[in-house]
Amino acid sequence: MADERDDIRSRVSIVELVGQRVRLTRAGKDWKGLCPFHDDKTPSFTVSERFGTYRCWACGEHGDIFTWVMKTQNVEFGEAIQQLADIAGVKLERKGAPRPEQKAERELARAAMEDALLFFREELARSEAAKAYLTRRDLPLDVVQAWEMGYAPDNGEAITVYLKRKGHSLNLCKELFLVDQDPSGGFFDKFRGRLMFPIRDEQGHLVAFGGRLLGDGQPKYINSSDTPLFRKSRVLYGLHRARDVASKERHLVLCEGYLDVIACHRAKVTTAVASLGTAFTPDHAKLIKRWADDVTLLYDADEAGQKATEKALEILEETGLRVKIAQMPAGDDPDTLLKRDGAGSVLKVVQDSQSPMDFRFRRLEKKLKPADGAFWEEAVQILATAKSDLEFDKHVVRLAGLYPEIPNPVQAQSALRRWVGRVRKGQPGPAPVARSKARHEPIPNLKIHSAEAAIFRGLFEPTTSAKSHEVVKGDQWLTVAGRELAAEILTALPQPPDPDEQDLWVHRIENPEMVQLLTLIAEDRRFQPFGEQQLTDALTELKKRLEQAELQDLKKESGKGNEIVARLKKMRPKYDKSVETDMF
Repeated sequence: MADERDDIRSRVSIVELVGQRVRLTRAGKDWKGLCPFHDDKTPSFTVSERFGTYRCWACGEHGDIFTWVMKTQNVEFGEAIQQLADIAGVKLERKGAPRPEQKAERELARAAMEDALLFFREELARSEAAKAYLTRRDLPLDVVQAWEMGYAPDNGEAITVYLKRKGHSLNLCKELFLVDQDPSGGFFDKFRGRLMFPIRDEQGHLVAFGGRLLGDGQPKYINSSDTPLFRKSRVLYGLHRARDVASKERHLVLCEGYLDVIACHRAKVTTAVASLGTAFTPDHAKLIKRWADDVTLLYDADEAGQKATEKALEILEETGLRVKIAQMPAGDDPDTLLKRDGAGSVLKVVQDSQSPMDFRFRRLEKKLKPADGAFWEEAVQILATAKSDLEFDKHVVRLAGLYPEIPNPVQAQSALRRWVGRVRKGQPGPAPVARSKARHEPIPNLKIHSAEAAIFRGLFEPTTSAKSHEVVKGDQWLTVAGRELAAEILTALPQPPDPDEQDLWVHRIENPEMVQLLTLIAEDRRFQPFGEQQLTDALTELKKRLEQAELQDLKKESGKGNEIVARLKKMRPKYDKSVETDMF
């Protein structure tokens, strides 16, 4: 194997190989260009013919011809060395390598496919009906040529005769889904009267065709079945054009069909791809994962498109990909939207994509009403899939106001949280009901001192939240309610609140009485506006009241404590009975 690698290295110029993708200029003994692995503004990428290596001095990417093919084409070493061996004309002696006859058959199959493509493109140039269809679909000549579109004439044996004349085996062409055979053994064209879309794999090899009827009729689309060159569950239309941008951005847009992909690319959404006349499969998701980490689903807004979105979403999430859903206007697809509203409208739809949870709730709320018990059964299942507390809280707060059995939104939030908790533990239970106060240990006095209330109020302001949280972590409170509320807050909010959370963290508190008390504090006009000075004043007041309380305890505990009391009076402010009335 080492000898084979050395032989390939000696025959393949790294400058020529890299130069197919990067514009290189001579820089002394080496070559220089913009790095393809990051957004390079000034040439930081060098290629050395002497050492057979490349390196980016900005992002650190480096390697030889083998790593170049692996990195730029997202293939394993075995496939990379086979590609380079083909370029170099080196025969690999390794287990599992294609036999010479298998390689010859593949080459014959590729030649037949290329001749078929040439035939379809020539027929398009001759067909007035096909050109009129392209005009109606607003497909200009440069787009047609860039995507290599063609036309299969409505003639029973047009391509059959052509391929036979070219010397291709019609039995092989039948395997390639180009021709078919009748019971008598005669061959005829598989595609007739259709606009033809060549399908290339991610390496750019022509592997299949798709055909669309020019007029009415069924089936509207015919796609190649699996052939010696093609497995439809492992190929995505347009990936050979999208892969370079996708590998940099780590993002792909998944559409439903050929014209959708073409419309997206015309609208500068150049990472668009589509599955081919089949349901989206786990193999498609694995292929996407080689090129991207994030996927935007851009399917039609009709019911069939939305069901396909849900199925694709489940597969993509199971594969570990991050997914968003782009919502098309009703009755539109990317092609119609491009024609009516221009390229910017397609791009905006992709940019405004929503989270899977938003999509699923939108679907649910179109299908069922909150008065229906089935709505809540499905709602908690959706809530249980939340990827972040922020997203979870947003929907719980919104849904709590809709729950018909619990008019108090605070209690409804707590009930929904408990129900979701059971679902996440695999313990589905009955619909949530309001939690009675008896289920909590009674709190002697729900009123807290105004200084304590001000400290809790500080949690809701970005300028004071961190400092307030630090005080809450302490254990010095004037009232039982203050101490209980602090404990509840620390359970729900172990770290200072994120600015994006605003007050959503409040609803993670289990005790509805405490939620209600904290909500009253947050909304009280006496704390408007609230800033660092108000918090400082509250801390000073709390310290003063605690010292007074300590002094009072010393008076009660020591019958002989006059001396101690005298000393403490000099050190601390005189006790003021207003602590009994200065309550929030």
